[in-house]
Amino acid sequence: MPRLYDEEPRSIFIIPNPLRFLSHKARQIGVYASGVLFAIAWWVFIDALVNSAKNRDDITHMGFEDWVSGILSTLGMIVINLIDKSRLHGEEYAYAGSSLVWKARLFLFLGFALIAGGFAGSFCVLIVKYIVYLESSKPEIFYGAAGVVQCGLIMISTIVLWIAQNTQEEYEYNVHL
Repeated sequence: MPRLYDEEPRSIFIIPNPLRFLSHKARQIGVYASGVLFAIAWWVFIDALVNSAKNRDDITHMGFEDWVSGILSTLGMIVINLIDKSRLHGEEYAYAGSSLVWKARLFLFLGFALIAGGFAGSFCVLIVKYIVYLESSKPEIFYGAAGVVQCGLIMISTIVLWIAQNTQEEYEYNVHL
């Protein structure tokens, strides 16, 4: 009877990965899932925007302050996913010379700061504009919640795309010299 620990383990877990059959398509699935999340995020916001325009109330009209958080989160997603991931793996801590490691880390930080700022801004708009000012009237709170959902989905989409870009195809080899 073969024992559980006789051979060299391929995983650190006792139970093998049940989703192993998806490993060769993980990159494509991740990229498509990220795109779907991003599209749903903007669809939710545009749905709230159309409902706001249909309402035609000056008090409940969605303005530029509602757009800013989604734009910041989208810019953060673009900045994060344009960074060459190989530039982040460096051992140099010298901030002088032609080292690109610290520049890549700086832009990664700025991208995450944009996403976090957009997410925090959407919460501020929800609380200040739609809960405090309008005293949480039911139809109008959806407009603020749509901004929060939009920024949350963009944040999740960014994480999914980051992970999908860091997975390797079967024919790729990661060689560090």
